[in-house]
Amino acid sequence: MLGILHVLAVSVGGLFAMMAPAVLFAIADGMRDLAFSMLLVSSLGVFAALMVLGSIAGFPRRLGRSSGYLALVAVWFLLPIVAAISFKTLAGLSWIDAWFEAVSALTTSGSTLLTRETAPRAILFWRASVEWYGGFLALVSIIHVLAPGGFGGLPAGDRRVVTGHSSDMTIDLAGFRDVFWQYLLMTLIVFIALMLAGVAGPFAAMMSMVAIATGGFLPFDGALEQHAGPMAQIVLAVGLAVGTVSVFWRRRLLRTPKHFIAANPEAIIIGSAILVFAVLFAARLSAVSGGAELGPVFAESLLAATSLIATSGIESRPGVLALWPEIIVLLIVLVGGGIYSTTGGFKVYRISAMAIHSARELNRLIYPSSVSSLRFGTHRIDEPSMRAIWTYFVLSLLVIAAAAMALTLAATDFEAGIAMAIAFFANAGPVYEALIPPVFTTDPANPAWPQLIAMPASAKIIGIVVMTMGRLEVMVIFAVLNLRYWMTR
Repeated sequence: MLGILHVLAVSVGGLFAMMAPAVLFAIADGMRDLAFSMLLVSSLGVFAALMVLGSIAGFPRRLGRSSGYLALVAVWFLLPIVAAISFKTLAGLSWIDAWFEAVSALTTSGSTLLTRETAPRAILFWRASVEWYGGFLALVSIIHVLAPGGFGGLPAGDRRVVTGHSSDMTIDLAGFRDVFWQYLLMTLIVFIALMLAGVAGPFAAMMSMVAIATGGFLPFDGALEQHAGPMAQIVLAVGLAVGTVSVFWRRRLLRTPKHFIAANPEAIIIGSAILVFAVLFAARLSAVSGGAELGPVFAESLLAATSLIATSGIESRPGVLALWPEIIVLLIVLVGGGIYSTTGGFKVYRISAMAIHSARELNRLIYPSSVSSLRFGTHRIDEPSMRAIWTYFVLSLLVIAAAAMALTLAATDFEAGIAMAIAFFANAGPVYEALIPPVFTTDPANPAWPQLIAMPASAKIIGIVVMTMGRLEVMVIFAVLNLRYWMTR
């Protein structure tokens, strides 16, 4: 139990330490009362975390396999509640809205209930910082808990790059540093590139954090193109693409690009998909815009394609993502990106593994005695992994179906309920709002496709649950809810 408290305390302390830059924004804008409130909230959060860490110092804090899963679920369910206190206190949201905002930020879903045109820059920067922190927690969760546990068939071999092990669960906080510094360095590179592309400093900082976390939160009201020109949109697309691929690929790509490309078919699939979708988006944009300039069209198309695969939902202007049929947009978002990335969805690795496995089983209908191993790049896919992948796939579809039914009963019509359920599960909240038909945009509280801010509390709670389950890869929650195991311990 002390190990779980240790993980929770460190997570809470790290979250509230992220508020320090936002305090500086409040001071720079002359909002002394807000700066004092933010400093007070941040100090109390860090102090509480340090008190817990100090009280358990000197005691054994090791986590076993089951307690590691429990710690992971506790972090993703309790940390948003703690973060919600800051949104309730500082942004004036209701408790349900603050909870929804915190979950959406930490799961990098990107949906927001903040009034961005009137919200102080300090609050917007804090919101972007929480999303960035959530992306880091997502990487840590996959690398140190989900992959070694084999949840959803995640391969654990790449973990040797960080931990030296492939199958042992490690809740060693010292092992998080490599990922953190790499994550921070990539954010700084995107920030500098956005500045050079002409984006204002505060917006460049916030958008760089959101891009690396593959989130969808934009810190301003209105279209992105009003604040970021074609070159900045390309930088943003590259940042999202970097966040889309596995955290381990980035180092290998720089060191041995030839070997990297040959050994990582998932990277080839993702890169090829981005290029193909960008070309298709460009053709569609050119057709509807009546011969617009090639440069801006290419920038918008590249951003739209990368945004979908990264499960971000960012678009240069309203209506770009809706140029494609709704079913295609939702399928792309549901597939997602790389296995060791901050993206949501099923992940390309799992979809490819299911396709390879299905092809082998069809081949066995003709050649029953044939023997062949399943491989995807350097990863060997054994039968237990395939069972886990298929189980994850079925459970995910059941969760999406249940969420769509619940949302339909609570707030939307059937079509919008499916779109919202998929967007929440894939941690791509802005995709739902991008797909709202124009006829419904003038009435935020319409009963067919309501805007998120107009949804009832029951629908927001459903969204909270679905976003959390999507980020936790579904199966770990069912494992922790195994009451028979906990009662017989």
